[in-house]
Amino acid sequence: SSVVKQLDFMFPKVESEFKVQTDHGGMATMIALVMIALLSLAEVATWVSQNQSTSEHINVSTTLGKRMRINMNITFPSMACEDLHVDAMDVAGDSQIDVEDTLVKKPLRPDGSPRSAEEIRVETNSHRSDQEKKEKILKEKLPENYCGPCFGAQEEDDQCCQTCDELLEAYKKKRWKSTLLMYTAEQCIREGRDKKEPKRMTKGQGCNLSGYMTVNRVAGNFHIAMGEGIERDGRHIHTFLPEDAPNFNASHVIHQLSFGPGEEEAAAMNGVTKIVKDEHGTTGLFQYFIKVVPTTYRGKDMIARVGTEKSAQALPSLFEEVEDQGDDTVLETNRYFFTERFRPLMKEFLKDDHAEEDDPKKAGVNAGHKGTHSNQDHHHVQNAILPGVFFIYEIYPFAVEIKTAAVPFTHLLIRLMATIGGVFTVVSWVEAALCAPGGKRRGR
Repeated sequence: SSVVKQLDFMFPKVESEFKVQTDHGGMATMIALVMIALLSLAEVATWVSQNQSTSEHINVSTTLGKRMRINMNITFPSMACEDLHVDAMDVAGDSQIDVEDTLVKKPLRPDGSPRSAEEIRVETNSHRSDQEKKEKILKEKLPENYCGPCFGAQEEDDQCCQTCDELLEAYKKKRWKSTLLMYTAEQCIREGRDKKEPKRMTKGQGCNLSGYMTVNRVAGNFHIAMGEGIERDGRHIHTFLPEDAPNFNASHVIHQLSFGPGEEEAAAMNGVTKIVKDEHGTTGLFQYFIKVVPTTYRGKDMIARVGTEKSAQALPSLFEEVEDQGDDTVLETNRYFFTERFRPLMKEFLKDDHAEEDDPKKAGVNAGHKGTHSNQDHHHVQNAILPGVFFIYEIYPFAVEIKTAAVPFTHLLIRLMATIGGVFTVVSWVEAALCAPGGKRRGR
């Protein structure tokens, strides 16, 4: 112990009878303790806030050539599921027509509630009955004295409409609407004209579209547009009946839209609601121009902010790209921001195309031509008269890495000790200066 005592050169002790206690010293001690408490609390609060903050670093993206998953949950309150088709294309020349394998369409009533199984069954039976009637007409052999009905459009009692064109011509002379004849008249069914014409739209129903689709990590677009998409001469064409354009209500509610895993912070469009207003007619073209930024979240705490436990249970497949590496767990996803534009369908177009519709053979061709867009010019929908919802996205060539700015606990200890020592030192200097002016200490 004597050896240890000899080492006490930093903290020499003074006998108690040589100590002098003053009011100034007691006040200085109280001030020092209060300052130490306040500054220590401030240091702890600063350390906690620093551990909750994030830091971002920009790197060159290395995700080129990989596939990207687009998750969606969108409701179309005024569009039937059978009229809802999702197409995708990109600058690499790849296209996906009528994506269905990974998307679920849920029929809705006009008020937004799901349709019952009984309603769907009745509608399915009705379609089956219509199909059976068509098959019966195709199998039936015509007698030699066959006289095709004109369905009230005949000018003379004994007039016959032997072909679909003769029937349409009779309707045209009467100035009657002839579109439905393509699907119901036996002459047109027998000639296969019902298959050549675009399908009529269904009214009074809605649809919820949910699921995902996988695309190349290059610029492209996916859209829900009027008519059925087809590839013709290297171009993407939508075929539809112009007179059906007012029935294609592009109003929609985006419940969720994200690029890659994670959905909380990364989904900027969640909750977007777009309803076509009366002054714009009943339909139009919605365009969303999206800039996708590849983003890497590093650390379990950071990943927990992006996808909560609730969202992970609801959409477990969103987190398939999480690499568990302990404290260095990585989630590769994408953030995005967007601008939007709405272009209403002009009534003048409807009038002009309605006149063209008189020739049933050109109805689908005219409509398809006016709604065409190719893979090369995917960034711009060439013609505003194609009603629908277009999501046009571009992917930035750089990536952002986000992680929590963790400050070690030892840094807090060092700052606390520096604070305590500094306060005691400064207060002792001040107290000494006040109590011993001129270098002499005051008595009691």
